[in-house]
Amino acid sequence: MAMSQNITIPVKVGVVLDMDTWLGKMGLSCISMALSDFYASHGHSKTRLDLEIKDSNRE
Repeated sequence: MAMSQNITIPVKVGVVLDMDTWLGKMGLSCISMALSDFYASHGHSKTRLDLEIKDSNRE
């Protein structure tokens, strides 16, 4: 009998935002919601985006 495996492959993605602005905060919120929505409707997907979030510190 074959056992199903829930193996996921993490894919690191760099995200640079200015977290001192409303646009940076809103951008991160939108990205997070989009990922949640995608994986909620595509639960069979083997890959998972792993966000590496960095603050640009107004640069």
